[in-house]
Amino acid sequence: MRPLLLPTALILAMAAPAQAQSVGDVLGQFAGTGPTRETARAIATLCPAGNRLSARLQADCNNLVGAAFQNNAQVRNALIAITADNATVPIDRSGLGRMQINSPMALTSMPSWALAAKADDGLLSLALSGSEGDSPWSAYLQARFDTDERENTANKDGFDRDGRTLTIGLDRRIGTGGYLGAALAFGKSELDYGRNSGELDTDERAFNLYAGWQAENGFHLDSLLSITRRDQEQLRLMSYGLDGSNIANQRFSSEFDSDERLLALTAGFRFNRDNWTLDPYVRIESVDASSDGYSERASNADGNGGGWGVQVADLDENFTRTVLGLHSAWAISGASGVYVPYIDLSWVKVSGLDAEAARLRYTGDRSSAVGLDEVEFFMAADAEDDSYGSLGLGLSAQWANGWSGFVGYRQNIAEDRYEQRRVDLGLRMEF
Repeated sequence: MRPLLLPTALILAMAAPAQAQSVGDVLGQFAGTGPTRETARAIATLCPAGNRLSARLQADCNNLVGAAFQNNAQVRNALIAITADNATVPIDRSGLGRMQINSPMALTSMPSWALAAKADDGLLSLALSGSEGDSPWSAYLQARFDTDERENTANKDGFDRDGRTLTIGLDRRIGTGGYLGAALAFGKSELDYGRNSGELDTDERAFNLYAGWQAENGFHLDSLLSITRRDQEQLRLMSYGLDGSNIANQRFSSEFDSDERLLALTAGFRFNRDNWTLDPYVRIESVDASSDGYSERASNADGNGGGWGVQVADLDENFTRTVLGLHSAWAISGASGVYVPYIDLSWVKVSGLDAEAARLRYTGDRSSAVGLDEVEFFMAADAEDDSYGSLGLGLSAQWANGWSGFVGYRQNIAEDRYEQRRVDLGLRMEF
């Protein structure tokens, strides 16, 4: 059969002086991007050795390299399919490092009609001032709905992501100018990779601890510590054909955990004029995030392409976001309560987020058994847009008996390759 002849053809092609081309040179002709070139480099290092691979990976290598020496045009598509470029997703904004600012900002020194419709849109403290409210304690629920898109690029597949998060919180006003609170958040999201190349499902749990203070002159400081844990299940789809008898269709599954620790500090100065407020602010966010390594499992370990499963090493990232914003709100008295429409416009600058590289190796690499080093190769993430805008719109409301609520919409603007949108709904009760 043809698959059995390919190794012989490969050996003869490599031995012939007229060829004078290495396996890397031949495969490299079919690699058009950085990730596929890295994949071709690893294959060229491993395949000719003949004694450092599992039988399945050796057979897949032989078939691919043999087709390359025969100048089979399908090798290019096969390399694209084999390349595990989604290994870098945990270090994109879709996974680790995603903005999770959810701190309530209490307006403890404002008049009774002034509600806390702050720039974060989330977990808004809509209580009245400490001197005028009936109770210093309040509890709230917030529902958040996210829709994110990332376009395909030459180096990696894009994605569409939909997420939902429910937050339960409790806070207390301290005196006439401070507040302290905590919240638990539970989220789920589904991400579909572009070009029908797989999916990533995430279950998320977060603990938020926050505190703040506002002076009588309108100056305020707010802080948030957020610790997030994510359980993630990934499916990578791979399909290619080199000829009529050498077709590969595999589903590579994996599970891994990731963690994120975020510290955010906000300072601003709120100006009041009649029923109108204007609040310029600056926020600094420090993110420390990590993702556990994992190994893929093939749906048909003995079938064609079953050897292309990879092991991905741990990932770590640390970066800082600086946000400059302007928030404006207008209070309107109604028959059933006070309503405050608001608008928030901000500019975001990201520092320290490089095009990190995920370290991979094939699960079928048995180099250590013969005294050789296992072959690592790298999937580099695209450089992220480090400067973009954000626009928020919403409406807060204060009703009788200590009840309040809000609805908000936010989206990023002018962010390369990404579209990020979210809707927040919240309900708060004093007790």
